[in-house]
Amino acid sequence: MGKTVRLARIVPGVRTVMVPFDDDLINGPYAGLADPVARAREVALGGADAILGFPRLLTQCTERGIRLPFVANLTASTVLGVHTRKVAVSSVERAVGNGCDGVAVHVNVSDRQEPDMLSTLGAVAEDCERWGMPLLAIMYPRRTHNGADDNYLELKDHERARYADLVRHCVRIAVELGADMVKTQYTGDPESFASVTTASMGVPVIVAGGPRTSIREALTNAHGAITAGATGVCFGRQTYNRPDIPGFVGMLRAVVHDGRAPDDVLADRPGIPATSAQ
Repeated sequence: MGKTVRLARIVPGVRTVMVPFDDDLINGPYAGLADPVARAREVALGGADAILGFPRLLTQCTERGIRLPFVANLTASTVLGVHTRKVAVSSVERAVGNGCDGVAVHVNVSDRQEPDMLSTLGAVAEDCERWGMPLLAIMYPRRTHNGADDNYLELKDHERARYADLVRHCVRIAVELGADMVKTQYTGDPESFASVTTASMGVPVIVAGGPRTSIREALTNAHGAITAGATGVCFGRQTYNRPDIPGFVGMLRAVVHDGRAPDDVLADRPGIPATSAQ
């Protein structure tokens, strides 16, 4: 019952627009995350359904009257160390005590540290069953290669079918280990991503946003994912690095919750430079 109640807050109805703020720990307090609490207020004004982050953000949002369902990331890494190796930094018990609505664990599939990350995911899944806490598994095809992050972008660009197969595997790992939601990468088109949502065995799939693109491209990716059966989006850099954050979140809601086509949404806002990265 606890999972059901909390999950309904994160995913009101059948879809969700989530905004992650955990990049400030990973990359540092730069750009849109110099003041994450102010950005959280803006995404709340835009109508976001939930935010994802670390404990201090939840505390400060609560103190400042920002009320949004909160998913606590229990794993972390930084670009100053081994970015692809996510380690446990908190617990389900702490998240329950803090009043969180869900927890997240990040696994970079194919990295040499993958076994340790899978062990963390499995252990957290057991704790989530015990505490009635929904688990969001963040599952990316990513590894360290030649000293840098390899997100398989070349594979995505040139061998879409193989890339989709890799993303499907990521999702199925999370499902088999007990995730209640899975966040993963969009494969680039609705046809290939439909195979990913099918692989989730009914578990909600949420797509990541990646680096900021044009508004049109961001909305097109969100629409493609929803068309392919995704439950929602979890757009961070696509959201908090824009000059009109509430406006962009409102457009995401129109695509995700209302099923509107990107061109229709953009037609309502003729002053927005839809083809730029603003």
